Amino acid sequence: MAASISHNLNNPLGSIKTILQVQLESAELPESIRGETKMVLEEIGRLSSKLNQLLQFSRPAIRGGVVAATCDARVVAEEVSGVLRHEAERRGVELQVKTESGGAKIAASAEAVSEILSNLVVNALEATSRGGRVKVSGSANGDGFLFVVEDDGPGVPESMREKILQPFFTTKTQGTGLGLAIVARRVAEFGGELDWESLMKDGRGTRFRVNLPMQS
Repeated sequence: MAASISHNLNNPLGSIKTILQVQLESAELPESIRGETKMVLEEIGRLSSKLNQLLQFSRPAIRGGVVAATCDARVVAEEVSGVLRHEAERRGVELQVKTESGGAKIAASAEAVSEILSNLVVNALEATSRGGRVKVSGSANGDGFLFVVEDDGPGVPESMREKILQPFFTTKTQGTGLGLAIVARRVAEFGGELDWESLMKDGRGTRFRVNLPMQS
């Protein structure tokens, strides 16, 4: 049902977006309408992002390592940071990314690792106030590769700690509550481990740790 809803709504949204983009290219479009049109396009982008998240969550899980895949940990981390750096700048948040060199190969697809990191980083950016910082690090950890995503936001209250990985649970007015649920499922698909801690320093901050198996 989720996949059907996502597809059926994404198609007309795509058509609306195309029409509005063509209108913006017209020199005869009044400036007042131009500004409103840009706002509508931004809202369409936001809706499409939420629908895509719903579509991601609706995909069947991969069980037992059926799909053999590997990716370069550092390359994926750099790609994710490159995509999200503009969003960090827009929010006034410093995004720091540091992964060890050496071509560490993770026993998971680049698409899966990118989805895991993207959701964690977006979640951290949304939790961090302007002037704050989000740090992403990656390093070999025995037989696995450890990614750490840390923010200096307000942290997760004790009353919500058992719920944040549950699907559709969110404290955001415009959130879907699927980002962390997707992370947990994708980590489990490839036999990895996910843990987190909050209120680490001066009663603030949250740190997520994802340990994924490396190619043997």
